[in-house]
Amino acid sequence: MEKVKFGIPGLDEILKGGVKEGSTILITGVPGTGKSIAAMQFIYNNALKGIPGIFITSEENMTSLRENMLNLGLKIEALEKKGLMTIVEQSITSGGMISIEAPLKLITQKKIKRVAMDSLTLFEFVYGGSTNEFRKGIISFIKQMKEAGVTLVVTSERDTSEVDGMKFKPEDFIFDGLIILSMIRKGSSFERVIHVNKMRGQEHMIDVFPFQIGEGGLKVFPKQIPFSLIEQDVLKKSKR
Repeated sequence: MEKVKFGIPGLDEILKGGVKEGSTILITGVPGTGKSIAAMQFIYNNALKGIPGIFITSEENMTSLRENMLNLGLKIEALEKKGLMTIVEQSITSGGMISIEAPLKLITQKKIKRVAMDSLTLFEFVYGGSTNEFRKGIISFIKQMKEAGVTLVVTSERDTSEVDGMKFKPEDFIFDGLIILSMIRKGSSFERVIHVNKMRGQEHMIDVFPFQIGEGGLKVFPKQIPFSLIEQDVLKKSKR
């Protein structure tokens, strides 16, 4: 089975080599957990291998996005000039979503097989308060990506960072894979952790692992146990 690698140190190990070609993956978490960076690393690292990709952004403008990623050592512009990366900016204040025909045309022209969208908020603004239309819009987009043979990564926001108290949303069930990024209190600070909740049709590690954000982006430590969870267990036992 052909697998697509994220290129994020440690994550592909958790995924037993990567995700299935043509999968749709949702990366979700509270602000500051690195969702946008992870989605960009997916596109960037595949582009480095010569596999063209598109990054659709509604959270940042292109100038800010390039600068922030450059600060992490991701030289987006160099890959854009080679035609291996395309950034499509869709402001949520513009009053409408980019038509599906535009990215599909780029996918065909550039033979795109990797697409990232940051984030599902874009669909919320397009469809307003209609939950049904919101879900239909996501399903339609996913269907067209699958028909084009694209491996898709999308980000979404969460309102809680508690791993055990996480409440799932209807859209979580639409995607093939769900990766949760959280921040757990550790003393007077916080520790970032990652958990692959599901990945249809393939084996993966289901533990919670710590990760850091630095040069190159996210780096996951699959052989470590989060110290924050150990502290929480100790506190729970001491209260019994």
